[in-house]
Amino acid sequence: MAEQSAFVAQKCTFEYARARAGLNWDKLFREMAFRQAVEKSRWEAFCYVLSDIGIILEGALRPHAAERELELAERMGRLFELCLLEHAIPDHRPEGWGDEIEAFKLRLAQAQLAAPRAPYDIGLTSGGRIYKVLPIHSNLTRFDRELVTNNIRFALCRFHEDMQRRLVPAAVVADLLTSAPAARPAAPSGES
Repeated sequence: MAEQSAFVAQKCTFEYARARAGLNWDKLFREMAFRQAVEKSRWEAFCYVLSDIGIILEGALRPHAAERELELAERMGRLFELCLLEHAIPDHRPEGWGDEIEAFKLRLAQAQLAAPRAPYDIGLTSGGRIYKVLPIHSNLTRFDRELVTNNIRFALCRFHEDMQRRLVPAAVVADLLTSAPAARPAAPSGES
């Protein structure tokens, strides 16, 4: 989940920023303020895409979790949390990822109320959110929301296609539902 989310998030944010910057992209990417904005955008995009990939994966696994769908959702929520917490908390998020972790758990609960959705529909969520955090001034991006969203949707469709070829859902569900949840990484302390 984390690897694919990082790939999609970075590819979409960097490619968009480079395309929007035009011929001067290399100069823009050397400016500290812009690099910080790209970094913030990349981390937020990672979280948003991770959420979408988690929903796609849950939809593929749910049919193999007969009568244990709630437990599957709990484990998927924990997996989402671990994917975020395996990295240091980004500077722009001193409060951490708690709000996004809770939002994902709620999103999972809502997703389980209906049949799994197609990946191109799921991508509407992160696509719209990523558009809002792009490191380019809104005067230059005002007509690009659909472009950014469709780029994410296409990438998620590609992930879904690869996942269907490689995933053995029954084995993954068995592993998720029999293994104990991993311990939460220790929060960094201010003491030495």
